[in-house]
Amino acid sequence: EKNSSKAHSWLFLSKLSAQKEYAYMKALYDVGYPTPEPLGHNRHIVVMGLIRGMPLYQIPSHRLSDEQKASIFEQATDLASRLLQHGLVHCDLNEFNLLVDLSGGIQSHNSNKTDDHDTVADHYVRHTGLNVETKGSLSAHLVRGFDGTGEAISEAPAEPLAKLEVTQAPKPIVTLIDFPQMVSVHHPNAEELYQRDLQCLQKFFIKKLKCNDEDWDMPAFSIVSTSET
Repeated sequence: EKNSSKAHSWLFLSKLSAQKEYAYMKALYDVGYPTPEPLGHNRHIVVMGLIRGMPLYQIPSHRLSDEQKASIFEQATDLASRLLQHGLVHCDLNEFNLLVDLSGGIQSHNSNKTDDHDTVADHYVRHTGLNVETKGSLSAHLVRGFDGTGEAISEAPAEPLAKLEVTQAPKPIVTLIDFPQMVSVHHPNAEELYQRDLQCLQKFFIKKLKCNDEDWDMPAFSIVSTSET
């Protein structure tokens, strides 16, 4: 009976977490935040649209140019700043909750392929946004024309939405995930949690991606939170 009570408690907390995840995701998605498309939720499960990209922590430093790193960092801190303007602090803004699509393009849902895009080398892995010729942990799957889940690759290379100024490479697209822990800017620890988010990002970019932080402009809590939305 005691174990049963714990199980019910765990399921109940998971259900509450899923409800918050879906509610926040829908609210942010509806006003244009780069989040997955919320499709529905039931009990402890949240269903969302598939995002092409991979968690930031899985991308080795040598695969990113300095310009790509700067773009990703700027987008991440802009998200923290933008959330503040809407009265929210993410509270877990780090390399695990940022998905990065290096192809920089909109995922195509057109299944009518032409002969020009009929070879595996012309296709993109929908889960990473990387060209299949890129070597890495998924290379064994890519050689056979499958992505990391074993699903057949069926997408032609995406047209980038924007290009970086110097290298003219596709501008990375950053997607934000994981929302149940978010708090209001009126929370007594909101400023501390906001600063922790920025410090986590800064630490990752310096230590793991070998970035120099001298020119970084870190948005201040007091300035951003009082600006007009």
